[in-house]
Amino acid sequence: MYLLILFLIGKIFALILGGYYFRILSNPYKIVLFLTGIASISETSGYYISFILHDSNAWLFNIYMILEVWLMGLAAFYLIQNTISKYILITLILTNTAFWAYNIYTYSIYKFASTSMILGCIIMTIIYIMVLISNSLFISKNIFSQPVFWLCLSSLLYFGGDIPFMGLHNYLFEKNRKLGDQLVNINTILDIIRYPMVGISFILLGRQHSKPLKVAGHVQQ
Repeated sequence: MYLLILFLIGKIFALILGGYYFRILSNPYKIVLFLTGIASISETSGYYISFILHDSNAWLFNIYMILEVWLMGLAAFYLIQNTISKYILITLILTNTAFWAYNIYTYSIYKFASTSMILGCIIMTIIYIMVLISNSLFISKNIFSQPVFWLCLSSLLYFGGDIPFMGLHNYLFEKNRKLGDQLVNINTILDIIRYPMVGISFILLGRQHSKPLKVAGHVQQ
């Protein structure tokens, strides 16, 4: 239960802020908010299946991982300005989906598709580097005041940090379960810090839209 609470704290924070600013959130941020809700339900259901029913929840997270790639990919599609970059994004998402389907077909949905997860993390890292470069990195305005920067930072830390962990996931759980259990903390920490950053992006976006606009020397209410 303690682990579940840790996983949910950041998500609840982001959900509250997303709900508060929902009317002024643009499409990509609404998509991320929707994903945050799905993540909260998945974590709660996964805990119930594993610790209450004492059954494998691998199938649940296999489904969640492909939903996450598609929803985060769709959010990035809205944020990326360059047409060529959009085509690259679509190609990467479709490649990941095909690999995920092959992985599930080959090993069954009841075995956690760690290799598909690794590919998804790599692709999401590439995509959100593209988003960061397209929207935030070379803009002279204070980068820390930009909602897209915090959204990209949360994604890059989570997906980029999960790559080495997921790469060792199956090996460690078969060869050295104790070390594998300790490395799970990496994913826990990354998950905990990801969603408060998403919440910060909601706050900054809300503050930007709440400021009055100056038009021809007058303040537009």
